[in-house]
Amino acid sequence: MGISKTLGSFFFPFAALVVWPSPTQLFCDSASNHILYLMQTGHAQRALEIYKQNYTKTGHHDADLIQQIGLSLLDQGFRSTDPEIQLLTIYGAGIATNEKVLYILENGLNNPVPQIQLIALNFLAQYHNDRADEALNKAMSSPFLVIRLEAALHLAEKKYPTIVGQLESLFAKLDEELMPLLPQLFALVGNPSAVKVLKKMLNHSNEQVRIEAILSCAEHGRDDLLSHIRTLATQHGPAQQEACAYALGALKDEKSIPRLEALSISTNSSVRLAALAALYQLGKKESQKRIEQMATKSRDLFAINALADIPGSEPILYELMQSKIQAVKFNAALALLEQKDPHCVKTLLDVLIKDSRDLTFVKSFSPGQGLYAWKIIPSSRQNHNDNPVLLEVSLKMRETVLQKMLDLPEQDFLNIAHTLFEVQQNDLIPILVELLENLQTPAAIKLLKLHQQKAGAPLIRNYCNLALYRLKEKGPYGNNLREWIAKTHDIDFIKFRTLIPWEMREGGSQHQLTPEETSRLLIESFDAFLKTQDDEGIEVLLEAIHKGNPKNKYALAGLLMRASQ
Repeated sequence: MGISKTLGSFFFPFAALVVWPSPTQLFCDSASNHILYLMQTGHAQRALEIYKQNYTKTGHHDADLIQQIGLSLLDQGFRSTDPEIQLLTIYGAGIATNEKVLYILENGLNNPVPQIQLIALNFLAQYHNDRADEALNKAMSSPFLVIRLEAALHLAEKKYPTIVGQLESLFAKLDEELMPLLPQLFALVGNPSAVKVLKKMLNHSNEQVRIEAILSCAEHGRDDLLSHIRTLATQHGPAQQEACAYALGALKDEKSIPRLEALSISTNSSVRLAALAALYQLGKKESQKRIEQMATKSRDLFAINALADIPGSEPILYELMQSKIQAVKFNAALALLEQKDPHCVKTLLDVLIKDSRDLTFVKSFSPGQGLYAWKIIPSSRQNHNDNPVLLEVSLKMRETVLQKMLDLPEQDFLNIAHTLFEVQQNDLIPILVELLENLQTPAAIKLLKLHQQKAGAPLIRNYCNLALYRLKEKGPYGNNLREWIAKTHDIDFIKFRTLIPWEMREGGSQHQLTPEETSRLLIESFDAFLKTQDDEGIEVLLEAIHKGNPKNKYALAGLLMRASQ
């Protein structure tokens, strides 16, 4: 009796500390294990059905379980031999922004399809850890030159410790016509070793290498190499002289004014214009008149674009916009846009709105690469359907024009937006709605609400729904999006835009795999639901994975993982 009582007194305090699981908790744990088992054995449909039943009983989502479901789906896609599933899996792993899927991105670098390697590479570049950097480093050994160049760009941006030696090795192996790609990477690294190589490139036997080295010095502010550029400016060769004139102006080298004045009377129009523009930058405002004369008398497109940086040239640009030469008119309007002058609107609407002419816009550079203008190519789909990069570059240019129009008076921009909505210029709708959403003025919100009801334009309606939902405006906008998603479950619409090579990109190295209009709407809608912790949105995402197009689930799995972080 005493022993029994003693033992009871000894164990009771500890027994009181034990928290026994409730029947509901035991059910949840059992269901979770069963769901994961089904996922791992390839029975995703049944696993998602049980998850839905579990959610109905508990009334809340299990973040850890959702993450594991997403990871399991991505792992299945990772093991697929279907190139389309591999692509969607890499995209899903990329947008998951979770280190647990790094192995999928790393393996993507071994894929036989260069495009998939490229996508994996650029998602890896977004991570800031040694493991991702090491994967980028290994990509420098890829059998595909485009992969090595892309990896070199990212490693240069990250100032990777061994990148200078790797760039030198790559440079030595390049064909001569590709050598001009690398000077800008040495300038980007910018450490003493890289600058030493860049200095050598200023004296390279290949003129194009010298020109790119000169321009790279200008772009990255390498005024410590000015003495070398001054020397090059005295040498013959109009392309090199033009590049030097441009660099001397960009680096604000007042010591070079006499040389620039000599170049400003060159018989070569590009050299003359580059020197005049440099003199203007150095405070020699009298050069403005000569630039205007080149623009008006010779209809020099490079000179017209140069006027974008010269306040007070508006009357000349107004006159040039009346030209019957389409390229003259268009470049003048772009110059006015840079000056935030609303007189450009009517002309540039012809750029933004696609019509029967099917125009493509291509950036054209002078021989020394320091000047540029835009050329117009008609019937682009007919003539360049086999060149999707060209078409994508043209679309990016139109998107950039629209973004810059946001700097015009608000009413002018809203009028432009209304016109684009009315003509249903769908390829610009994603960026247009994003700009209106960022504007956040009462008039911008009013316009979004107006076109959220636009009949016969589901893409416009739903993009406006998305913007209004993200702006937390009162209304049925979230429900409208959920209904739209539910109606499109079986559509194979996760499709992507063409990737642009890094040397053709404007303003940085961003190389995101961007979904096309409808696909982008789907991804951004789910992302909005997740950011606002919208349980119904998560249900719609799970439903899309469960009942939607089987291939889409590998991309959507990445969103599932993001939802649980």
